[in-house]
Amino acid sequence: MMNSENAVTSDPGLQPFGDLVSVRDAAKLLRVSESTVWRWINQDVLPAYRVGYKRVWLRRSELAPLIAPARTKGGQMAQNKRIQLFPMAPERRRIGDAIAKARALQAELLAKRGGKPFPESWQDINEARERRPQSL
Repeated sequence: MMNSENAVTSDPGLQPFGDLVSVRDAAKLLRVSESTVWRWINQDVLPAYRVGYKRVWLRRSELAPLIAPARTKGGQMAQNKRIQLFPMAPERRRIGDAIAKARALQAELLAKRGGKPFPESWQDINEARERRPQSL
């Protein structure tokens, strides 16, 4: 029985697959955890390729943009083009949209009341709490 990983990496005839590394190997190369690599794949930071039903591979050449020098030879911080590692996830966009809609509704209600805010309710709530033990 032939191991598929060895077949992919050792056979020079399979050139399209020669650049592929497993998630585990990519994590070792980048010196991060496998879960970090999986998170980057799920967030579309790293493109991944499925071979068969279960195997997920990454191209070694697509890992290179994640590696950049932190400082120049003179000791200055490098001014390399920054890669956005964590693009805004769709669920965060939806939350931001919901907050914007809530603020718009608040402004609309405030405008209907002539700029007068709703009365504070905490005093009424505290009075109700004080009366409740007396009624029990």
